[in-house]
Amino acid sequence: MTFQLDASTRSTLFGAEDAENETPDRFKQYFFVNRVYDDIRSDLPIRLIVGPKGVGKSAILKRSYLQDIEDEKPAIWLRPSDILPSDIDSKFDFNRRVRSWHNSIRQAIVEKLFSALVDDFSFDKSKYVKRGGAVVQLIHSIASDYIRSKSSKFDNLALEIIKDGEYFSIYIDDIDRGWEAKEADVANISALLNAVRDFSGLEPGLRFRIAIRSDVYFLVRTSDESTDKIEQHISWLRWSNDDVLRILAKRICTYFNVEKNEEQIRQMSQAQISRGILSFVIEERFVGAGHWSNRHIHNVLLSLTRERPRDLVKLMQGAATIAYQRGSNHIKSVHLEDSFPSYSEERLRDVINEHKTEVPEIERLLLEMKPTKKTVKTSESFKFTNDGLSKKISQIRGHVNVVFSNKRAVTNRSITQFLYKIGFITARKDNDEGIDRKSFDQAKFLAHEFVDFGYDWEIHPAYRWALQPQDVHMVIESLKD
Repeated sequence: MTFQLDASTRSTLFGAEDAENETPDRFKQYFFVNRVYDDIRSDLPIRLIVGPKGVGKSAILKRSYLQDIEDEKPAIWLRPSDILPSDIDSKFDFNRRVRSWHNSIRQAIVEKLFSALVDDFSFDKSKYVKRGGAVVQLIHSIASDYIRSKSSKFDNLALEIIKDGEYFSIYIDDIDRGWEAKEADVANISALLNAVRDFSGLEPGLRFRIAIRSDVYFLVRTSDESTDKIEQHISWLRWSNDDVLRILAKRICTYFNVEKNEEQIRQMSQAQISRGILSFVIEERFVGAGHWSNRHIHNVLLSLTRERPRDLVKLMQGAATIAYQRGSNHIKSVHLEDSFPSYSEERLRDVINEHKTEVPEIERLLLEMKPTKKTVKTSESFKFTNDGLSKKISQIRGHVNVVFSNKRAVTNRSITQFLYKIGFITARKDNDEGIDRKSFDQAKFLAHEFVDFGYDWEIHPAYRWALQPQDVHMVIESLKD
């Protein structure tokens, strides 16, 4: 099949990097359903979607929100700017923080639902916005007053809202925007979560659906004992690299109108996906010398993703861009290989930007993890034992002032925990079955301050070209095991 890999095609084919920038029709077409989505659609009062950046938390929220709209169910979408209390102060005690969040969220809900309900500028809204009382009762009051003010016609949503047992779904995304991991940030997120929990107890007609980064939740959870009551509401969003491959396969199938539904894609082997689906846009096998020579293309792609759908989208977008610039409408191995350095640099820049408020010197810290002249030609350049990693960190601390903005004590082990938490390093253990690899979201305590679980460490392949840009093929060789 011949087609042009121009910018518009690339965007439609592989999908937008984030759900916010995708058209609703295309987004619903390729959305991949999982257990977390089923949790979100349940009647439970609170669901917190927790996962690393780029794993698809916003996509899950958006798909559920769009479903509510399709079903004519009352639902609103809130951002931090909609609910951030204007009167919050770093000197507030915790209970006062909770009250501030509660009042701010309440007002935002009323304003948004009012806007969705009443599209009539002659109707006096101002007297309702700051009125006290329960949110659900207040919205019922607004709906009733609005309906009584009309002689015949009124909004269909008004009828839905005043039905007994109707839920109001409240979607809150990006609550960790501007996160700096400071004590005030931890207190604010914790207060917000407690305010939401209060709402669910006082007003059973409200359903809250909230997305939060796993590293943010982990720090809040370990810093505030009150969050143990939130734990029951968590839905952890995790994908395996195998899942990520199938997500990409569905996007390609829906673009080319290949008649394979989600369940059929789930039943295919990875080799079948490379041969029968990915081959529409990229070579079935990697052509070139070295470790990946003649391997199915999915082996190459999945080696570089961090169990996040956005990674694979970026990787395919980058390779497709190079192919198009060179006059090709099909991605060749050389296009993919030539995209590795820029892909790696972008992933390193992502992790620096995401966590620089927590560790101001993160850029120097990560760049200093590059191979030394002594190890640059060995396969061990990106792998460390516990002692080896501690020694490496000690050397870096000799000329890089690593501090945590939340005043956490700085030790070699606390830095190891930080590198593991942000996904820069992963845990690995060699056994008879092969290599057992763990990420922070899979096993949080492997970098414990006082306990050694027998795992070694390796820098994730996604960052290796950024640390050693002068030798692309040596990095490929470092992925042998």
